[in-house]
Amino acid sequence: MEWDLERIRAGAGGVRAVEKYPLARHTTIGIGGEADIAFFPKNAEELVRVLCAAEAEGAPCVVLGNGSNILVADAGVRGVVVWAGGVCAVRRKEMALEAECGVTVPALLRVALESGLGGLHFLAGIPASVGGAVYMNAGAQGRFIGGSVRRVTVLEDGRLRTWERADCRFSYKHTAFMDRNCAIVSAELSVFPCDRQAERRRIAEVLSARRRLPAGRSMGCVFQNPPGTTAGRLIEEAGLKGCRCGDAYVSGRHANFIINGGRASADDVRCLIERIRQEVLRRTGIRLEEEIRYIGEF
Repeated sequence: MEWDLERIRAGAGGVRAVEKYPLARHTTIGIGGEADIAFFPKNAEELVRVLCAAEAEGAPCVVLGNGSNILVADAGVRGVVVWAGGVCAVRRKEMALEAECGVTVPALLRVALESGLGGLHFLAGIPASVGGAVYMNAGAQGRFIGGSVRRVTVLEDGRLRTWERADCRFSYKHTAFMDRNCAIVSAELSVFPCDRQAERRRIAEVLSARRRLPAGRSMGCVFQNPPGTTAGRLIEEAGLKGCRCGDAYVSGRHANFIINGGRASADDVRCLIERIRQEVLRRTGIRLEEEIRYIGEF
């Protein structure tokens, strides 16, 4: 089905839009072709307006936050891409913070700390927005954001709906959002009063631990951890650290990271992912599954 970009623009009601927008600017690995049209809403109302305009026209639509854990095709993305970075309000609601989808993890922790609220320190250093983190149930050190979610506001079938925590079906690197055609608008997260100095120390400890992770442009961890082991260990034991396809290579510091050496393409990354999968499968019988999302025309 063809869609009309001008009708989508009109339906979005003045929200800033750029045609043929290079998505590599908004991915942490620095890879990605052009979107047919990219919208940049400044608040939740504008976000909803864009999404409804795209749906009314029958155009496919992707919402991006911080651009981590995704690989955008070299051929780009047909339809509408929405960058949610401007949808970034945070509101206190008793012992909870309601954060819109574009709020980054550092901004969320800063607001919590300024308000004397704790409980989210385990998220420190995760290069994600709240929407992306909730979508994939991001976490670290054995804790995941789903454990802190009270409820989530989503746009589904042109209507705003509230999902309670149980509706989200949080599990390891999976949620109900992945199985439904919906967009996360905001999430309400449980917090509790804390001693600011103690919370700063907890955040600093988490950040210190994360400094062992690779520098350079990456998507974050590429593969899910199989039961009883880690993907990084299996890849390292297969002798794949430093393995390269084009200008994409396996990090020598952490084998579950693929680094863009500067000129890597999405095809380079896909080639390397498949090489890793096949070699680990050959050696161990374990088939590694990605935790990253593929976006666009591969």
